[in-house]
Amino acid sequence: MGRLIQILLVVALAGCMSDDRLAQSTLSVAMVHMAPVTATHIDDLDTNVQTIAKAMALAKAGGASWLMTPELAVTGYKFKSKLGIDWIEPGIDRWTARLQKTADDLDLVLFLSHLQQDPFTLQSYNTLFVIGREGQIIGRHRKINTLPGSESWSSPGTEAKTIAVDGLTLGLLICADAWPADHAQSLAEQGADILLSSANWAPGLYGPGDSWENRVTETGLALLVNNRTGIEDDLDMRGSKTVVVVPSADGARRVFQHQSEHNSLVLINFSLTDKSLLASKSIDF
Repeated sequence: MGRLIQILLVVALAGCMSDDRLAQSTLSVAMVHMAPVTATHIDDLDTNVQTIAKAMALAKAGGASWLMTPELAVTGYKFKSKLGIDWIEPGIDRWTARLQKTADDLDLVLFLSHLQQDPFTLQSYNTLFVIGREGQIIGRHRKINTLPGSESWSSPGTEAKTIAVDGLTLGLLICADAWPADHAQSLAEQGADILLSSANWAPGLYGPGDSWENRVTETGLALLVNNRTGIEDDLDMRGSKTVVVVPSADGARRVFQHQSEHNSLVLINFSLTDKSLLASKSIDF
């Protein structure tokens, strides 16, 4: 009888473990495909923060556990020519702090693409913050492949490192970090379960081309890219796509892409077990 009880207990525990693995293997992610206001005045940053906070509330209501943002969502990509850089202060600024509180209030993980001036070196970085459910910064990635001219304000990051979130090991990229093979490959070698990228990458001659598919083919990891829309001076992002790329028998394929001219929230359910898209929808806001 004792042996039977032991067997039943093992079976019950195995069932619980299977349920846990099933829960962890399904990822609910929201991506905000937005048109940031190019900051010409410091108050414009507040406008973009309000847009992100609204997207966070919609993401939570839609059942998402994480929200991603496009590159430089708080300032807009071309802020330097309009606003300059004298306003940047060392450490965590008030806009990041506001969204930390929102993440805490909503119990939501936020991947916030913004900038930061290092309090020790006073160098500024194009940064992807990982803000946890209690509002704390649990990780960050500094863009490595910064562009001359438009990103001359930003010092390049030195390396890509994985970050643990909700029991998963994540590899983070920012836009052109996905252009060469080495950053994504390094993240895969560090044991990343999936790759996430914030982007401000327009289509056309200097667009991403097949770089996202190439990185997936090389690493065998799925890649979620949160791109953006809108127009900033001569930068027309209305044709840009937010995408999900997964490994396939012939290398990689896009299983989802979204393009819009207005702010929208993309909600996806993704299976980490077989690297497949389970469901998706978009909401204009």
